[in-house]
Amino acid sequence: MKVCFADKKKDPIDGKPLLMSISKVESFEGVYKRSMHFHKDFLEVVLVTKGKGEYLIDGRSYLVKQGDLLIFNSLVAHDEYLRQDKLVETYCCSITNICKKGLRENTLIPDNICPVFDTGKHFNRIKVLMSLLFDLLQDNDPINNQTVQSLFEVYLKYIEDNLFNHFTYFNDNVSKDLMHQVKTYLETHYNEKIALDSLAQLVNVSPYYLAHQFKKHYNCSPVNYLIKMRIGEAQTLLQNTKYSVTDIAFRVGFNNLSHFQTTFKKHTGKTPKRYRQDYQKINKID
Repeated sequence: MKVCFADKKKDPIDGKPLLMSISKVESFEGVYKRSMHFHKDFLEVVLVTKGKGEYLIDGRSYLVKQGDLLIFNSLVAHDEYLRQDKLVETYCCSITNICKKGLRENTLIPDNICPVFDTGKHFNRIKVLMSLLFDLLQDNDPINNQTVQSLFEVYLKYIEDNLFNHFTYFNDNVSKDLMHQVKTYLETHYNEKIALDSLAQLVNVSPYYLAHQFKKHYNCSPVNYLIKMRIGEAQTLLQNTKYSVTDIAFRVGFNNLSHFQTTFKKHTGKTPKRYRQDYQKINKID
């Protein structure tokens, strides 16, 4: 995954959204797996430009294909590329300073609607806009900063005007039930020691009932969901910090380095060290 960052020194302008970065995943890189994670201070907009695969967004599974646009609101956990029939290629914009009436900060759409949109006839235009943004940022020339911001605002206005005029609302109560409470707890306490019994006590149900209902809702056991969150956070730290692999293992909740390395490779196909090396190589980080 190649990531191009916008002007990091640029201060947010009141009322104006700000592009933080845009990333590109291409098929020649091989299968890209990004485990469960969420973002506190920004949201993501992803365009699938090639192939098809499966995403888990806020506990719901979605089969996505070329032309689909995905919205990952802030604080919404998502697991990328769970399954790929063909190698998936994407663009992804990371956006902050979004403030919409009636929605929490850095939220583009309500949480109770489907976050996957078919771009249809708008696909090529949206792809061109994201490609141009990527190319301009890749040049890393300060002279392009204002052009990037202006083009980004056009891009965001275009998708809002042409794709957000019809929402598909969920008709279930997943967001209000006990299992959603458990899921949210796992997402915010992933680095702590958590046992099934303590989770069950948290929502006052039996461990058996909890395990059965959680698997029914999210097609994943509470323990596996917890592991996905830990691996996802480990990927973030490997990309964005200089912490040692050992330090990262303990920071995300593992108490055994060997177990962390084995689990990480099982979920991503790479060791933590190799994952960091590959990320640094493609992004030319020393």
